[in-house]
Amino acid sequence: MCSPVAAQQNDPLPEPLTFEAALDTAGNPSHFELIQIEQQLQALRAELGIRQGEYGFSVDFKGRLREIGTSDFALPGDDDGDNAASLIVSKPLYDFGLQNSRENYLALQLQALEYQKQMKIERRRLEIMERYFDVLNADNDFISENEALAIGFIRYDNALEDQELGLVSEIDVLRLQSEYELTRQKRSLAVHRQRLTRAMLAEAMGYPEQLSSDLEAPQIDSRRSLPDDLDAMVERALSQSPEAQLAFARTRAAHAAIGIADSSNNPSLDLELEVSSYERESRLRDDWRASLYIEIPIYSSASSDKVDLAQAKHRLALADQQQMQSHLRLEILELWQQVQQLQLKLQGHVIEQDYRDKYLDRSRAEYELEFKTDLGDSMVLYSRSNAQRLRSLYAFELAYQRLVALIGIDFINQTPSQ
Repeated sequence: MCSPVAAQQNDPLPEPLTFEAALDTAGNPSHFELIQIEQQLQALRAELGIRQGEYGFSVDFKGRLREIGTSDFALPGDDDGDNAASLIVSKPLYDFGLQNSRENYLALQLQALEYQKQMKIERRRLEIMERYFDVLNADNDFISENEALAIGFIRYDNALEDQELGLVSEIDVLRLQSEYELTRQKRSLAVHRQRLTRAMLAEAMGYPEQLSSDLEAPQIDSRRSLPDDLDAMVERALSQSPEAQLAFARTRAAHAAIGIADSSNNPSLDLELEVSSYERESRLRDDWRASLYIEIPIYSSASSDKVDLAQAKHRLALADQQQMQSHLRLEILELWQQVQQLQLKLQGHVIEQDYRDKYLDRSRAEYELEFKTDLGDSMVLYSRSNAQRLRSLYAFELAYQRLVALIGIDFINQTPSQ
């Protein structure tokens, strides 16, 4: 029988693959990263259930089958069977805060794992986006190198014919052949890059057996603006980003662990009810019992060490939180500057592309009029210029979306730029 995971892995991807369909796989439950964190969540939920169950009612049955040899002084009618059955109901009544501390700690750990899962899905989304753009860039590079290879072969082949007619020297032919071989290597590298980027995208999506042959290029608006208030963006990320929420949850869980250590030597009060039935009568046996047990720890050499250990882990969590905040402050600044720089770079690409477009038109016109022209070079330069423009456009989108993941699209839309 096929498992749900296997069935999910067999679901086909659309062809051609769209940008939205690729990003939707960020929550693919069959991906090993999400399987790992989901199993951690299930294990923690089970542990929380076990802890809660330890403080509920427990019912036990205790039975005994026993044969005895009666003494010479036994009363008439005494039996040699000493069988017994008991039903015992017990429940911890109060532990002076230990149970609450344990449940609070596990609940906070569970919350931290939920934040970690959300952050994992968002990071997978950004990774898939980056891999998707890598494939598009590889395809654009292949187009440029393929055009260059075609132009290089024509030049080399024409030179061979001219050499036979004595119009071109041998050294010129060797130069063109050398250039052609270098272009062949670049084209071969571009082909390998196409395969590698597709494999990396498939792995990121969780579909390692489905390498998409055709990808649709997304529509990207490079004119989107960001708030000018950098401090406000930093404050937003420090309080609302998935990284911040995860760090806060881990710190709260570590602080709750101190409460467990403090309460580990608290007294405990337990209730026990027992009803029994005996085959052999005796005045020393009880048909039922109701008991209250109190346990008061007097001394434990490890109690202070437990508290010290919990406090050290809490301080470590606080240090990790501060490290996260330092990283976020710098990352927000870097992404904010990167988005602005790429917008400026894209404006230059527009001018460069317009120049290459007009230059290519002139080269075609000269070629049609049978003038000496550099049409081949113009085609290659136009293709490479377009590839560079698209590479910058995809880099802009990736940087913009990384910033959105940290501060939220609602914050960007509600905060006007100046």
